[in-house]
Amino acid sequence: MVIPIVEGAIVRHKDSQDVRDIGVVKKVSADVPARVKVFWVQRKADVMHPEGDLVSGFMRGAEVEHRPVRATQDSLGAGAVCTTREVAGHTQLLVEFQENNLRVWLPWQRLRQVRGPLHGFTLGKFNVTGDEERQRLRLLSWAIQLWNENTGALATFDVDPLPHQIHLVQSIMASGHYNWLIADDVGLGKTIEVGLLLHAAMAKGHARRVLIITPAGLTRQWKEELYGKFGFEGFRIYGDDFQIHDPRDWKKEDHVIGSMDRLKQDEHLNKLLQADTWDLVIVDEAHRLSRREYGNKLDASQRYGMLQKLRHNSKTQNVLLLTATPHQGKQDSFGALLELLAPERKSEIRTLKINPEIIGDMIIRNYKADVTDMDGNFLFHGKTVRQIDVPLSEDAVEFDKELRAYLRKGYAAQEKSVKNTGRAIGFVMTVYRKLAASSVAAIHAALVRRLERLKGEEASMDRPYDDERYQGEQEEAATRKTEASPFFPGEEKILAELIEKAADLEANDAKRHAFMNGLVETVIKENPREKILVFTEYRSTQQWVKAALDDRFGPGSCVLIHGGMDMQERREAIATFEEEDGAQFLVSTEAGGEGINLQHRCHIMVNYDLPWNPMRLVQRVGRLYRYGQKKRVVVFNVHQSDSADEQVLSILYDRLEAVAQDMASVQKHEFNDAIKEDVLGELADLVDIEEVLAQAASDKMERTSERINEALDRAKNAAAEQHDLFRYAVNLDSKEVSGELVITLDHLQAFIEGMASIAGFEILEKTHNGLIWQIRLSEAAMQSMGVSRSRFGLTFDRTLAAKKPDLLPMNMDNWLFKNLIKQARKYDFGGTSVMGAGYQSESIIVAVARWQNDRGRRARQELAMVALDNGAATLNPPWISQWLMQPCSPSQPVDTDKEQRKAALKLANACVEKYLAEQCSQTLLPDQIQWITAGWKGKPQGAK
Repeated sequence: MVIPIVEGAIVRHKDSQDVRDIGVVKKVSADVPARVKVFWVQRKADVMHPEGDLVSGFMRGAEVEHRPVRATQDSLGAGAVCTTREVAGHTQLLVEFQENNLRVWLPWQRLRQVRGPLHGFTLGKFNVTGDEERQRLRLLSWAIQLWNENTGALATFDVDPLPHQIHLVQSIMASGHYNWLIADDVGLGKTIEVGLLLHAAMAKGHARRVLIITPAGLTRQWKEELYGKFGFEGFRIYGDDFQIHDPRDWKKEDHVIGSMDRLKQDEHLNKLLQADTWDLVIVDEAHRLSRREYGNKLDASQRYGMLQKLRHNSKTQNVLLLTATPHQGKQDSFGALLELLAPERKSEIRTLKINPEIIGDMIIRNYKADVTDMDGNFLFHGKTVRQIDVPLSEDAVEFDKELRAYLRKGYAAQEKSVKNTGRAIGFVMTVYRKLAASSVAAIHAALVRRLERLKGEEASMDRPYDDERYQGEQEEAATRKTEASPFFPGEEKILAELIEKAADLEANDAKRHAFMNGLVETVIKENPREKILVFTEYRSTQQWVKAALDDRFGPGSCVLIHGGMDMQERREAIATFEEEDGAQFLVSTEAGGEGINLQHRCHIMVNYDLPWNPMRLVQRVGRLYRYGQKKRVVVFNVHQSDSADEQVLSILYDRLEAVAQDMASVQKHEFNDAIKEDVLGELADLVDIEEVLAQAASDKMERTSERINEALDRAKNAAAEQHDLFRYAVNLDSKEVSGELVITLDHLQAFIEGMASIAGFEILEKTHNGLIWQIRLSEAAMQSMGVSRSRFGLTFDRTLAAKKPDLLPMNMDNWLFKNLIKQARKYDFGGTSVMGAGYQSESIIVAVARWQNDRGRRARQELAMVALDNGAATLNPPWISQWLMQPCSPSQPVDTDKEQRKAALKLANACVEKYLAEQCSQTLLPDQIQWITAGWKGKPQGAK
């Protein structure tokens, strides 16, 4: 068998004993056997030889390019010869292809010698005419790919990543491992951060098998958001979308979402432990994985034990924990979480108080007050909160008094009843209190349902809600299924009287009247087209508010979001609300309190009722008070402070606001809204207040107020301790990332435009402020790219891409973009050793710096662009970013000194090696340096 020799191969004659007597293959005939024309270097002569007379002349270290035998195969690219072997009469070379992280034995006949960038630079063999432009495009292709690889920011998805989200992914990808706790403030986009990270990790082959563990009510939300925002179609929910009957069933499930309370159970945990190793396990709401310490005794929850077993059974090497409040004032539980991340650092974690800096290797924390958009503008423009007090009428005061008497009888019955029955009665009484605080319509409907139940009517069955966001709707639905027997003697009579009074109050509802006439009319009078978002916890209240809005402003003026709607129905409601001529009002339950963003069309929000859980209110406000909001957010809280429960809620929220303001001033020595929002979010998540409010029914107001203060004091101390510790965590530091090349829309457009004439397509027009381009491919380009039509529309905007599926989104998932990146990286593309007039430095030498983890797997690679001037080297100088965006003009050569060039190479190598060493850690070790281009400053063409 004869393997054909490629042109450019280095050969020796089989009879020659002189290893320096080498030749370069110039031409190979089509004869069989072939005759080969060789230029012999020492003799400076061309000689024809039978191919059987030639053997490999490649030396160790030779730079080569692979040429496959079949035209349908892709080349492995350019590499370097490591060594030689003889196998069964065949000479093979071990070639390292740095770019592909591949070492492979290849027949020498399929390799041709090439001149790498450093070789050309050292010899002074610079290309001049037009090659600076190709160098620019070569560099852009690398910069774009590595930016995407390190941030996940250039994939096909429905979000525009923010700097803090990109930096978080960069930090994790650069660390060499995925064992991190993400403790960002609520509202900073943890799902987006995880989506970006998954994209980057999957692109590297690091996340083939992923398990996401969440609270039971969030499994479907995670699935919907990963699909809706990032297009991850493969995630399936364990126990809902699939079952495991045999361990082999796990082979079909690489992307799994599971409820922590299901997976912790022995039956399910045993099945989980039978699965293959997970590349990455992600845990949301990780503070629920608790382990307390009592002296020398450890008391771990089942949830904690579940993840601990996954770790101890080597079922994953990477655990990513998500929680905004990992500390919660409990040092032992916090340390236990860190042990899940780094079991081998247990002794260090035990001494965390004296060496808190170790969390810099484990925790990432960003605050709302610090995050900005891509232009450096702070994201949050402040909010105004206004309280709309609605006085109770005499009839309403009387109804409230009688309702509380009914509730006291119910709570008394709870005390006398057996455990489960008593608990159920207490739950119903507490829900009735919440419904009454929401609206007279809600409590009226609940009391009617209770009376119907006592009269023997079957309870209507709503579909079960499996999402924690819908707590109010769950509670309201639960009141439909109360016991069919009276909670206490005489209940039916009391219910009938209450129902009659509630019906009278509905006819003249002071709260709804104040909402419609005092609030809505005032807002609409100032701006007839103003959009208003209304929140309530309960469906009955939602329908009550909608009926009033429809009656006043007409059918279609109001749309709803609630837990009974699927994701598509919610999206349609949002789209109707956000259309300029669409619905003016959106009334939502807590189903719209998370995961739905409405900041682009609306800045006015009404809380028709106040939730007992303050975090719900923070999440509601977050629908408008977030990135992209151009106006100051105005929040109206409607409540009737004369009722007992509303008084308690008023005390809670007033104190919460005051504590947040005090802590914000202390933390930054000055007050601003953004810092206050950070603190308010922390306090709301830390304060445990629902039990206090539940007890308020039997406590005097003074004692309830004391309990609220005590709960807030505990939350305040926990937040302060957490904030102090997190000073050592990784966060978005502008100084830390200022030297990195950030890829923008301008870079993407510059690359496409620069590649047009080279790749064979014409840009016909640019519309939509340059965000949509129409192009036409040449016949040759159509053939090389394997497409049958010539006209295509491109877009650089994610929103336009979603609205116009016929457009090609310009990102790393697109066939055209991939093709152009591949072209610009080929050796024959040029731009490896250049003399260019556009440099602002004497020379530039560029490498890809690479690191590996402690197991030898490639973990990180970055573009290292070294600019050299007067014997000094600068890594990634700012001017290069702008140079990459501008087409390069032809230049003319200048004389260069060989010693200068050698000194420049030495400096550049030292600069990149220093950077490699500086970024190392226990888990991130230096791997290699791949030089990709080098250039010396020339003169503009025509200059003297």
